[in-house]
Formats: sequence, C-alpha cells, structure tokens
Amino acid sequence: MKVAFLGLGIMGSRMSERLIRAGFDLTVWNRTSGRAEGLKALGAKEAPSPKEVVAELALPVTSLVNRLFAKAEALGLGEEAYAALIKLLV
Repeated sequence: MKVAFLGLGIMGSRMSERLIRAGFDLTVWNRTSGRAEGLKALGAKEAPSPKEVVAELALPVTSLVNRLFAKAEALGLGEEAYAALIKLLV
C-alpha cells in the first residue's frame, strides 16, 4: 500500500520509520527541508509539496501541530500563513 506522511517532527519521523520497516511504500513531506534524509536512506521518497505527496496515494497521514497548520498545508498557504498561525497560538 502506498502511504503519504506529512510532518516529520519527533512523532512523524518515528511513525514514518515504522511504516517503512513494516514494508509500506512511503512518500514523505516536511515543511523544513532536510528532515527526510534518514527516511530516504531507508527507502522513502520525498515530495516537494503536500499536494504532490497525496496526489496519487491511497492513505495520507499527517503529524502537524494542529488542524490549523494542517489546513494551511492542504491549501498551500505558505510561510505567511504559518507566521499568522504562530502569532495566534503564542
């Protein structure tokens, strides 16, 4: 099964590693570049954007700060949206 994972923080990276080791075909994305290197070494593919991650996959999984951040990613709102969300949360 093809699985997409968005968000490679502490929890997301570990969950992604478990999926790879369990034999899933995994494509990953993270807002901060470079977080996927270890997973790519294990066989994951890295996509350049959230939209491209889920374009042709069966099961998208997210591990993002909250639903507002997930929505910002899904809509492709970018860094300005993140800055506004952080101001709201702090």
